[in-house]
Amino acid sequence: MRIIFTISLLVGWSVLSLHAQYFGQNKPSYEEFDFELYKTPNFELYHYFSNQELVESLGRQSEKWYYYHQQILLDTFKLKSPIIFYSNHADFQQTTAVSSRIDVGTGGVTEGMKRRVVMPVTFTKQQTDHVLGHELVHAFQYHMLANDEEINLMAINNVPLWMIEGMAEYLSLGSINSHTALWMRDALINNNFPSLEDMTRSYRYSPYRYGHAFWAYIAHQYGEQYISRLFRATVHNGYEQAISDVLMISNDSLSIEWETTLREHLLDEAIDSTFSIIGNRLISKKNSGRYNLNPSLSPDGNYLVYLSERDLYDIDLFLAKGSTGEVISRLYTATSHDEIDALNYLETAGTWSPDSRFFAFIAFKQGQSTCQIFDVEKKQLDREIIIENYDEISWPDWNPASNHIAFAALNNGVSDIIVYDLDTDSVTNLTHNNYSCIQPSWTHDGEYLYYVSDKSLSEQLYSRNSLNIARISADGEQHELYNTFDGAKNLNPTSTQNNDEVLFLSNWDGRRNLYLYNTETKSLNQVTNYPTGITGMTDYAPALTISGDTLLYTMLWNGEYSIYQTSLQHLGDKLQAVNNREVNFSDSRLMPYSSIPSQVETNLYFNRQPYALQADSFFTDKIQNRFKLDFIGNASAGVMTGRFGTGMAGSIEAMFSDILGKNMLYTALSINGEIYDFGGQIAYINQRKRVKVGVGLSHIPYRTGTYQYQTDSLGDGSTSRSLNYLFRRTFEDKLSVFTFIPINKTRRFELGASYAFYNYRIEKLKNINSFSQVYSAEKERMPAPDGFGTGIFDAAFVIDNAKMGLASPVEGKRLRIQMEHYLHKLQMQTLLIDFRRYVFIKPYSLAFRLYHYGRYGKDSDTERMTELFLGSPWFVRGYDMGNFYGDESTNGNTISMNQMIGTRLLVSNLEWRMPFTGPKEIAMLSSGFLFSELAMFIDAGVSWNKNSYPVARLTTNSNQQRIPVFSGGLAYRVNLFGALILEPYYAFPFHQNRIKTGEFGINIFAGW
Repeated sequence: MRIIFTISLLVGWSVLSLHAQYFGQNKPSYEEFDFELYKTPNFELYHYFSNQELVESLGRQSEKWYYYHQQILLDTFKLKSPIIFYSNHADFQQTTAVSSRIDVGTGGVTEGMKRRVVMPVTFTKQQTDHVLGHELVHAFQYHMLANDEEINLMAINNVPLWMIEGMAEYLSLGSINSHTALWMRDALINNNFPSLEDMTRSYRYSPYRYGHAFWAYIAHQYGEQYISRLFRATVHNGYEQAISDVLMISNDSLSIEWETTLREHLLDEAIDSTFSIIGNRLISKKNSGRYNLNPSLSPDGNYLVYLSERDLYDIDLFLAKGSTGEVISRLYTATSHDEIDALNYLETAGTWSPDSRFFAFIAFKQGQSTCQIFDVEKKQLDREIIIENYDEISWPDWNPASNHIAFAALNNGVSDIIVYDLDTDSVTNLTHNNYSCIQPSWTHDGEYLYYVSDKSLSEQLYSRNSLNIARISADGEQHELYNTFDGAKNLNPTSTQNNDEVLFLSNWDGRRNLYLYNTETKSLNQVTNYPTGITGMTDYAPALTISGDTLLYTMLWNGEYSIYQTSLQHLGDKLQAVNNREVNFSDSRLMPYSSIPSQVETNLYFNRQPYALQADSFFTDKIQNRFKLDFIGNASAGVMTGRFGTGMAGSIEAMFSDILGKNMLYTALSINGEIYDFGGQIAYINQRKRVKVGVGLSHIPYRTGTYQYQTDSLGDGSTSRSLNYLFRRTFEDKLSVFTFIPINKTRRFELGASYAFYNYRIEKLKNINSFSQVYSAEKERMPAPDGFGTGIFDAAFVIDNAKMGLASPVEGKRLRIQMEHYLHKLQMQTLLIDFRRYVFIKPYSLAFRLYHYGRYGKDSDTERMTELFLGSPWFVRGYDMGNFYGDESTNGNTISMNQMIGTRLLVSNLEWRMPFTGPKEIAMLSSGFLFSELAMFIDAGVSWNKNSYPVARLTTNSNQQRIPVFSGGLAYRVNLFGALILEPYYAFPFHQNRIKTGEFGINIFAGW
């Protein structure tokens, strides 16, 4: 779940390249969705479901949440707010409504300008309802900003993320939530509870969990009427000033009082300070990462597969020894299996074949939810399962006695338990009902399946939020629903070797512990009594795995997830009988009971519905595809004066799209210098199908300059020699058509055709005093080449599976091969090859680049095209200042500017990258908000043209021989909050067999 407001930052003249992204991973649209529009009194629901009952239910839920949130936030929608529903997460990842890529862990997105909520239907009705309620809070937040005349949407940046997400969690969950409570209890026990400043500055504290607890405290201590007041004040003045103005308390004092109240309420000192953890810690931060999740133990106990960010920058799948936890290898990482779009890591674990050779896990590939089967012995993917007629699959479990895998399968908003036969490729649906059925788990003999259902028993009093344990036979004929804990989330059923016994997790006492239920005797026993809990990243994430007598479980402790190992025999000594009628959620309450009535709690508890909604206010309508503003950014204007006179600078850009993002219109205007330096671009892209096509029209000025010595005759017969600066403008007017053909997330083809007209303006600045500092009072317009038009065809193939680090890629590879063919007035071809390889050596990385760009053909050296400059910091650092350049006559000690200019370049770069500021696990200096790295580099390059040639020598006295130039030094690369990578560097040029004085420079196109 996240909110999006797009901010564009352009430096100088930099128009969004709609034709070529150069590098960057794709967001493929594998399928075309035929959306329909269903309107309710306050919403427009866009969907493609064939299940009309689901559509109507989502419409009622949307109105319910509007009714709830309106009571607290005191805001009313003037226009219907759009909600775009997808039938599963694989489809959601392909959405064109928002341009950014969707992570597997994202439950929904709310976009600011149009207040669009975009989300998938999930495996349970409870999850879908919660995500919808959460995202609609964001829609209200944006609506409040949009209707405040004193601010604009950019003011959302004044509100810390924990305030934004925490409010959405509180208003959609209330103050009773065991998952948030166990996070708070864990922080309090370990004396790691953050202040509000800590939450704002550090990434370590979940904005969802801590923000949820914060708003629960505000509602309890001050009343829910202060939620809207505090949010609005924060939008205007920031949270510190808002707390002082609205609550009349300092930020520090509020932090202390909040922690004190939580500590007194959530902790039972007699119990929470004396408990002991059962078993030994097998996987933890000491031998892996901070988040070690979703364990799966092989039947023979020799292997363990689990998820972890052990290698720091992403969650990968690791294979370890089952007895010691020693990591053997990575089974899956995005850089080694880039044919897979994403690993489904959040709420599902993998499963082993009975012979412990194959491991199956869920992944997204080509827009589908698939089961990938990995051969552990051969260390390669063996098979892929795609189950037709189901939108998504999850929670696989391999039958220990046969070649069948059970899944939870989602179709049209309803989840069932299905069984896939690996021998016949046939599918059997076991449940066939409208209830949510998830988390299948085979009994030891393979005759029955335990699973979780939201179906309630008649004797249950608190059925609305119940998730119960059920069992069904392999043929689907025998079915039984068990009354474990009334009103609780009873999850993660795992069969022991006794087929009648099932271990499961429950929050019946407000915590999250392990329980054992006997289906024959109906006995119910508590196994653990932890103040934090056995849990994964969410309530639904699997946290248990059994092999023989060995049990592994995941536990939250001190903000980290560790995997513990114990035996079932040892657990037998810990059993304590409990009564399933004695449900008590007091430990789930984030605040004590209050005499102040809570509107949020009342609405959620009674599931209140809005009143006076007429049946005819819900209806189907036709979709209107109108362009509306998505964002407007980079708006700036100014006047500057300097040594060359007066100039102007300014820019603005805007993006428009229809409601589904199928059609996009981009416009940009910019000026930087004189009136001649005005540029603009307009482009249209059609994203309706997998192959995206577009057309663009642009006028772009390119500015270059060169130094030139000039000898003039004086009146007395003598001569004088002066240094001049030739300032050249190339104006490009282009009409282009282009297309993107994504193969998957990491590979694509690009094709384009265009017609461009080029014309020129050249000015000479006379009698400048040096290469490095240009001062001149004389400017003269010079003759320029005639303008000309040319047609251009281009094609490119791109690979990018690189994994980003703090300020640059750290693992993977990038490759771009591009060719252009010019015709008509310019007979020329260009070739671009850009290969990059990144090797991760925890926590450092080694980066290598090999780059070639060349113009070939009859007109490759024409003066009508600007020559290429090897000394750009993007190529070889340390050569852009020009302090050491000589004149045209090389003397063996200096280098001519001609050596740096050509129509063909070959560049090689090598860097050793070291995290400098960032997470303390990897960086030299710990920082929660400033991410940067140091890089030791060696650059090398050579330029040439048709009249010269490169030589493998370090020195030359010939203008026709082009020698390689080198530099080495240190760069500091800083990530400016994701908007820009800035790289100051200090480089020592090396040429003509001599090391020159170090040069300081700044690279604004850093982080290759």
